[in-house]
Amino acid sequence: MSKGASVRSSNRPYLYPVDVLRAFAALLVVLYHTTQLVSARVAHPGHDFSLADWPYSRNPLKTLVFEGHTGVALFMVLSGFIFTSGTLGRQIQYRSFLINRLLRIYPLYLVLVVLALSLTPRSFTLSALIQTVLPLSSFGGPLVVGGPWGTMFWAVAVEFQFYLVFPLLLALLNRFGPSVLVRMTAAFAVLRVLAVVCTPGLNINNIFYYSIIGRIDQFLLGMLIAWVYVRHRSWLGVPVLVLSSLSALAMLWAFNQLHGYAHPAAWRAVWTDVEGTVWALFVGSFTHVFSHRRGLVIRTAAAVGSTSFSIYLLHFVVVYRIASTAGWPLRWGGPVSSAFLTGVLLVVPVVLAISTVTYQSIERPFLALRLRYLEPADSNALHWPTEPPDPVPPSAETAPAKTMALGAPH
Repeated sequence: MSKGASVRSSNRPYLYPVDVLRAFAALLVVLYHTTQLVSARVAHPGHDFSLADWPYSRNPLKTLVFEGHTGVALFMVLSGFIFTSGTLGRQIQYRSFLINRLLRIYPLYLVLVVLALSLTPRSFTLSALIQTVLPLSSFGGPLVVGGPWGTMFWAVAVEFQFYLVFPLLLALLNRFGPSVLVRMTAAFAVLRVLAVVCTPGLNINNIFYYSIIGRIDQFLLGMLIAWVYVRHRSWLGVPVLVLSSLSALAMLWAFNQLHGYAHPAAWRAVWTDVEGTVWALFVGSFTHVFSHRRGLVIRTAAAVGSTSFSIYLLHFVVVYRIASTAGWPLRWGGPVSSAFLTGVLLVVPVVLAISTVTYQSIERPFLALRLRYLEPADSNALHWPTEPPDPVPPSAETAPAKTMALGAPH
């Protein structure tokens, strides 16, 4: 590690744990998509994946993978947490903040949009292109431009929509405290329930899974746990980490038993808050417990986490290709175990190799162009209890790679 990186890490003890969590979410989503697609192709050669192929189990560890789309919720909580941890008590220069977000997301994103349209020209329409380039492709359900190349684009739109409102949300948090975000979270839950009651034939997954209306609470909960972490981190010890870890397993097991994604029901209107709350407690407690640990496993996982945006955008293409090619999936036991083995031994190494190349050659050079966007701190600003605030938050200026939501059901 360079000297500069060491200084930045010491000023921001949450940097390494957050990168580890991004690696966990990224690999969870990769294994989820691999298990879903490959198991269906092994069981039914020549047929596309359908919700009828959704795997179920009474084993909580298996349902962690079967419902691994929860990685998108974890990443959205992480977005709120990272931005707020680095900026709490400060004012944001809106223009510079948005420029940084464009520099972080759009170089690789636009390359893949052009590549996707070049490879699948039949998927091109002017309206689809405009929606994809602008952060609007999540409206009306997942808009697929470029077939498997564009399957994950919807979450970029949701994430960017959060970026557009984050400075305002931070200003409200700084002025009124966390209660304003708690009330806002409750209000969005009420609005989603109202949408279910008043909209016959509502597409539950489109509105509650693929849109900012269904995801905004998870960003807000990430901001709330960041406030707790900055002001009262002693609350977030090992007991909270153990409780939140067990709660995450129980939550995903219950979702799997209820056939939550395959058979969407009205209770999904508040599920986003359940999922977001569990992951928020997990993020806050994990970050606190592991904030000063730098072992080999931590450093390796953090390096994987730094490439999470490339993993997010590219993994589905690899999964789809392997699942669609006879003889490529590895065979061991039944369809699900074969799919999991394929993910661990084949998909993950290939995706990590490709993502390392795209991160180093396409993403990273643009990170050096980003601007400082924080106003100077005043004497009344909130601050870290044990260290002075870094004038450059990790999610914006100096960290290797910043938060992006990961994939979900396609």
